[in-house]
Amino acid sequence: MTNRRNILAGLLGWTGLSAAAAQTQSDPEPEAMPNRGLQVFFQQHDTVIAFSQITGVGEQVGNVIGSIQGTAITNFQFIPVSQTAIKFDNRCLITDIDGDQILFQVLGTGQFITPLTDPASPLGNLMSIGGPLVATYIALKGSGKYAFLVGRKFPCKMAATNSASPSAGVLGNVFVQVYSDNVGVLATAIRSYPGR
Repeated sequence: MTNRRNILAGLLGWTGLSAAAAQTQSDPEPEAMPNRGLQVFFQQHDTVIAFSQITGVGEQVGNVIGSIQGTAITNFQFIPVSQTAIKFDNRCLITDIDGDQILFQVLGTGQFITPLTDPASPLGNLMSIGGPLVATYIALKGSGKYAFLVGRKFPCKMAATNSASPSAGVLGNVFVQVYSDNVGVLATAIRSYPGR
C-alpha cells in the first residue's frame, strides 16, 4: 500500500511539473503592472543594507514568503531617467531551506516621491528617499524544485524607502509583491517536487 501511495505521489508531482511547464510555454509576456486575474505568487520583505545616493548602487537582504519561501539577496542600481523617475536592472537570489535556489533578473521603473513630514515633530523627518516601483521578475536560473520556472516572467509591484536617519548597515526597507496568473499550478508543482 505504501508503494502505491509513493507511486501516486510521484505521478501527481510529475503531472504538476508538466502542467506548469506547459503553461509556461503558452503564457503571453505579462505586463509590468498587475492586471486582472493575477494573484500574489510570493512576497519579499527586505532591509536595505547598502545604498549610495551618488551611484544608485545598493544591496538588500530579507525573507520571501508565499509559494516560494526562503532568504533573498538583491543587488540593485537606480539609474535616473528624470528628476524623480528611475529605471533598474537588478538581480535577486532566493535560497530555501532545502538548499534549492532561484535567480531572477528584475527589470523595472520607479518614482521617487516627496515624503510626508510633520513639521511639529521634534524628532525630524522619517524618510529620505523612496517610492513605488513596478518590475518584471524573470527567472534566469533555478535548481531543484525551481528549475521548471526558468524563462518564466512575473510582474511585480514594490515600495522602497530609505530612512532619513539610517544606522550603520540598516538604511531602509523594500516590500515586494510578485504576481502570477496560475499560482495554484505553480505552487502545486513546487510543493510536490520529489524529495521534498
